[in-house]
Amino acid sequence: MKRTCIALYLLTIALSAVGQSAAPVATWLGGYSKSLQAPARVAIDAQARAYVTEPSAGEVVVFDAFGRKVDGRGGFAGPLGIAIDQQGSIYLAEEASGSVTVFDADWNPRYKLGVGDGEFLMPNHIAIDPDVDGGRVYVSDSRANLVKVYVGGVLTNQFSGSGQGGGEFSFPAGLGVRTNGEVFVVDQNNDRCQVFDRAGAFSRSFKLGATATSGRAQAAFFDKAGRFYVADTFQGLVKVFDAATGASVSTVGSFGSLPGQLASPGGLALDAANRLFVASANTRRVELFGLDSFFHLHVEPSDGVIPAGGDLTLSVASGGAGDFACQWWKGGLPISGATNMTLAIPSTGVGDGGLYSVVVASSWGTFTSSITRVVVMDAPRIVSQPESQTVLRGANVVMAVVADGTSPSYQWRKNGNNISGAINRVLELADVQGIQSGSYTVVVSNEAGSVVSEVANLSVVIPPSVMEIVSSTMATNQIFHLTLNLDPGYAYSLDASSDLQQWESIRDFAQDAGLLEFVDFEATNHAIRFYRLRWVP
Repeated sequence: MKRTCIALYLLTIALSAVGQSAAPVATWLGGYSKSLQAPARVAIDAQARAYVTEPSAGEVVVFDAFGRKVDGRGGFAGPLGIAIDQQGSIYLAEEASGSVTVFDADWNPRYKLGVGDGEFLMPNHIAIDPDVDGGRVYVSDSRANLVKVYVGGVLTNQFSGSGQGGGEFSFPAGLGVRTNGEVFVVDQNNDRCQVFDRAGAFSRSFKLGATATSGRAQAAFFDKAGRFYVADTFQGLVKVFDAATGASVSTVGSFGSLPGQLASPGGLALDAANRLFVASANTRRVELFGLDSFFHLHVEPSDGVIPAGGDLTLSVASGGAGDFACQWWKGGLPISGATNMTLAIPSTGVGDGGLYSVVVASSWGTFTSSITRVVVMDAPRIVSQPESQTVLRGANVVMAVVADGTSPSYQWRKNGNNISGAINRVLELADVQGIQSGSYTVVVSNEAGSVVSEVANLSVVIPPSVMEIVSSTMATNQIFHLTLNLDPGYAYSLDASSDLQQWESIRDFAQDAGLLEFVDFEATNHAIRFYRLRWVP
């Protein structure tokens, strides 16, 4: 019996004492890579869904909390910076149009910041301060060397201009808003971070590297302990600083192309479960790191679909000190008696599919997991196979398959190649020609698996274009002569009958072609004699 497990992992590590700027304990958790080409920026909503911008593809790819791709939006003009506010509104910067559009949670456009298209030279990063005026939005306009500030879509302020002095920028990039209202701006070409108050007044700055050429800093954010994180695209790592002093604390990740390593990281985000998301453009992945105390949700199989009859197991793995109590839920209702760390359902049926979640309680609080969708399907099975056929050119051919299983789909193939549009249970071929001869199969599939039919061979026979008795004469010597015209490459039979009911073959022609003379020496033995020329396939 095949066993399929869906597991939700719960890991905890004690946080450092409040007020300390200790190095974060970072644990690599895996990454998202499906459909990604060169991920640039990432934002997280309240349900821990990750929104990843793909500038070259003009798309935003969305993953759920379990790492499964759940949405993809295209048609954008170089999507770059992205942020999501507490109401679920999506702020998306498009470099090619120089704009930031605000969408609702269902991707319905609401308005654009400022004048709309052309408002920015390069809207690079976006940060939102939720504690002011219902949400204050900061946008780094990197090529204009400005940080612009918006409330309700209206430009209310902007920070400085180009230069190397305090409060001046050379390609401002990542932005972060501290809980006390301070705005941290990554000043990329000056290799420093500058700090401003909410009004835009310059406060201080600190270096981002030990040397002036340490790297090309991009995204930035604050974690729950107040530490400041900066993505260094050149060195392929994430730098961590003490927000108050600017002192270097540690780094997260390392340069490389292997899973868990970073190459040109340019986007950072932190979800409510304390998981760090790093968009790594040149490895085509978004890497996940747990910071200090965190929760990590994981699903196997990744598509959440299992064949009927398999064993379903959902479990919570725990780490750290303290006791844990679980309650499993399905379809929004608690499952009676399902209070262990593992929920096992043997020999699943279609009715065992549904929406599962778990509530875990411990001494440090209660955690309610995101919902994971489980689909249990009857795998497809072919009951009746398509049959081989031999037909004349111009005939209409029907091939069919009978299959069972949950919502099967069909794809017919000829000689192993998909037939365009042939996606029904029945394959109909009208007025077939010789080129359609071949081996036909059909693939029957659903999300639980697929099965290929037996081969059905189609032979299209092309009849001769010429086959006729041109003339018939009785010679003076009473011998009957027939003149035949035969198409080369075929076999023929010349038949004779005295009553048009009973026929006998009097001569076979195999390799003969063109005009042929045939003498019937038996003709004088019959009072009446009929002839026919017949093609023998």
